[in-house]
Amino acid sequence: MSTPNPTLPSLGLPSKRLKKTVLVSHSQSGFYPFQAVTGGAVGVAAIVAVEPTACPAANADPKPYVKLPILLIYGDFIEQSVPWAAHHAACKAFAASVNDAGGHVDIVETTQLGMHGNSHMLTQDRNNLQIADVVTNWISRNVP
Repeated sequence: MSTPNPTLPSLGLPSKRLKKTVLVSHSQSGFYPFQAVTGGAVGVAAIVAVEPTACPAANADPKPYVKLPILLIYGDFIEQSVPWAAHHAACKAFAASVNDAGGHVDIVETTQLGMHGNSHMLTQDRNNLQIADVVTNWISRNVP
């Protein structure tokens, strides 16, 4: 018998108590906020996924995400890596699916903002305060 992953219910606990939580993830943990939402987490106000390795499938039911603002943020060099280019394409397809269903998923690529040279570790790069500003400004605009 396998033990269930305690991360998913644990992510939902603060959201339920606070009633307005932004779940932020990075890389391999990128999928957890999405799973928490589909698992019934209450009180999630938004998801911010920093270079997630996975997003829900584009052909999955978009309904859990339609009323939830979502930010997917990426640094440079994504398209130069075959695995990362595939992750990026899959997340873009997910975003299009949710947006087509009436949702609000923003994809921000730092190069489109004039920021160049960001690694996979955006929050540790030299311009991490600029990255933080992008995320906090997005939250201010999208989370009432």
